[in-house]
Amino acid sequence: MNLPDPLGMPGAPRETWAAVQAHVQTPAPRSGQLILVTDWQGERQRAAYGALLERGADRVVVARAFGPHFGPAGVSALAELVAWAVGAGLTLREAVLPPPDAAQLLSEPDAALAARAVAASSPLDPGVFLPGTGRL
Repeated sequence: MNLPDPLGMPGAPRETWAAVQAHVQTPAPRSGQLILVTDWQGERQRAAYGALLERGADRVVVARAFGPHFGPAGVSALAELVAWAVGAGLTLREAVLPPPDAAQLLSEPDAALAARAVAASSPLDPGVFLPGTGRL
């Protein structure tokens, strides 16, 4: 079973965040998770993120367009995505995958890679990505 094409455009933080906002306008249960996906271990100051968003039965991949790798717009869009997830009651997690796996999941997702990302994910403190924390 394949997942739908990723939401957004790789490398375009504002456009990708807008695509996520349009997608999540549909009602969904206040449960689920946002798994930030990267291939950078221990390098949050330079990292690029995509995501796996699960809300109820809805599972979508979000293009690699968030984080410091994409400049101030990437940092801002990531903070907005994380703040939205917290407000929506989603669990926040992070998965660091090998570069080929992360690239495939975030461009041509399939259920097996999504399951690996879920299994590899760890809980994440949202404060790492929110403004005013001085962490990112």
